[in-house]
Amino acid sequence: MATGGEEASPASERGKRRGADAELLLAAAVLGCVLVVGLLTVGNYSVTVDEFNADEYGRKSLAWYSSGFTDRSSFETVEDTLWYYGPWFHILIAWIQSLGLADHWTVRHATTFVTGLAGIALLLPIGRLALGRWAGLTAVTLCLTCGCLYGSLFFTPIDVPFLLAMSLAMLAMLAMVARPVPAWPATMGAGLATGLAIATRSSGVITQVYLLAAMGLCCLEVLAGPRAAARGDLLQIGARLGAALAIGWVTAILLWPWLQIGNPISQFVAGFLLFANHPNSFDMPFWGTRVVTTDLPWFYVPGQFLARLPEGFLLLLATGIASGFLAAWRFARASAPALMQHRATELQDVALSLARSRGYLLVWAAVVLPLSFIIVRHSTLYDSIRHVMFIIPMLALIAGAGFLRLLPVVCRFPATAAALGGGYLGFAIWLLAVLHPLEYIATNVVVGGVAGAYGRFDLDYWAVAARVALRRLESRLGYEHPDLFSKSPPSIMVCMSYREWGVEPLFGRPWRNETDPHNADFIIATERWHCADGVDDAVLIDKVERFGRPFAWVYSRTPLGQLGSPVTSWLHQWDR
Repeated sequence: MATGGEEASPASERGKRRGADAELLLAAAVLGCVLVVGLLTVGNYSVTVDEFNADEYGRKSLAWYSSGFTDRSSFETVEDTLWYYGPWFHILIAWIQSLGLADHWTVRHATTFVTGLAGIALLLPIGRLALGRWAGLTAVTLCLTCGCLYGSLFFTPIDVPFLLAMSLAMLAMLAMVARPVPAWPATMGAGLATGLAIATRSSGVITQVYLLAAMGLCCLEVLAGPRAAARGDLLQIGARLGAALAIGWVTAILLWPWLQIGNPISQFVAGFLLFANHPNSFDMPFWGTRVVTTDLPWFYVPGQFLARLPEGFLLLLATGIASGFLAAWRFARASAPALMQHRATELQDVALSLARSRGYLLVWAAVVLPLSFIIVRHSTLYDSIRHVMFIIPMLALIAGAGFLRLLPVVCRFPATAAALGGGYLGFAIWLLAVLHPLEYIATNVVVGGVAGAYGRFDLDYWAVAARVALRRLESRLGYEHPDLFSKSPPSIMVCMSYREWGVEPLFGRPWRNETDPHNADFIIATERWHCADGVDDAVLIDKVERFGRPFAWVYSRTPLGQLGSPVTSWLHQWDR
């Protein structure tokens, strides 16, 4: 599959360096701008359902280590499913929060965002190593203009650090297999990175499967080379592979308390099997039909990607997939005569070509293997593409390979390509700005955009719109009745599934939190939980909309009792 080329001339090498410098400069500019924008807007994002328990898990896991492994609160007073995730990221956040640099939840969101952005930035070196120049920058750009990914970077507590760990593991593995007999520093790096992936989510163990396959291709290259060195090189490869796997498991055990309180292997298997087929069962919309999380159609993940990845992403991805299949077909057709006729020299060339394509094949494996596992195991999934978010960067790399295929055409029509590309990027940025801070609900024209996907897909499953609605209500009440909260704060219920009791971090004013909608002065209903239904005296006074579709509803209850007639009068005017 790999093809050899002629020795590059000094002029061509200088051209490559200039191209590489341009790619790096553009990547730095893009990432720098996104970092600034993200940090300036981080305060606009809501605390989401899983962040409450993840935040508690981080503090109590930090206590496990700081107490010398005697404080067991992380196993006794947090939700039990959290034990099956490694807490290193949440420990990091808890430590940064303890420094008092900013608001508690702003620190969490900023750290999560920077972590996710770092995972996406790693696509630049990954693309250069596995595919070639410009593939990495293309992948970075596609990820950052993908609303379902960019918006999730701020408040998805488990899957964002897993994205970073998986990207880091891919980069480390590519460095390790860059030559047939890996260097020891690269071996140690791959071991640490795969261990970090395992210690984030148990499914991170698949990185060691990738590593085994890639090292098998290293062995194939050695066997297809000079026979004199084969035996010694194979022994060295085996030693380095064993060391990387061992370092990975030691790292995972050190970072994951759940593996420390029993037999690490049996503890890991328990966590892995739980999330391979999680018992959490409920129904949700998918392409306009209701599906059950524990009985999903095999095409659930591909169908979600088809609906949620931006149009340009899908176009380049289709090109990358087509070019990959075409390359595989050509390789199979060229290899068939040598295999059938057992021609030794040609078989050697076939083996070398396959072995030297291991970087490219690793990227494909990082897409095909997890998707195949999910389909074969009939895994439980929900919340859109949240559980498979780590695959999006790898899809972006394949799309980057598709861009490289189109690059000769692009270079023939630079003005047209620049206009189309600029227009597309401008539209993508405009869409993210319009949706802010609900960027993660973005869908493409295949399903009619956000308006067309509304009701046909789970969109605001984190109830991010609730905070937008709450701030609007607080702003209007504060303007019309500045003394209201100082005299007798009204009560409010914010409808966040299983977290309605702990929504105080959302409050910008001293509300009284209420968990019964029949007793609340105000109710904020959300897409997943219409908790004002059945409250006969609830009056709709505001909606948070995107593209004409509501994602949060603000209700007041009448009569408003102690809130007094001025507020009642204003609410009636607002309702009209």
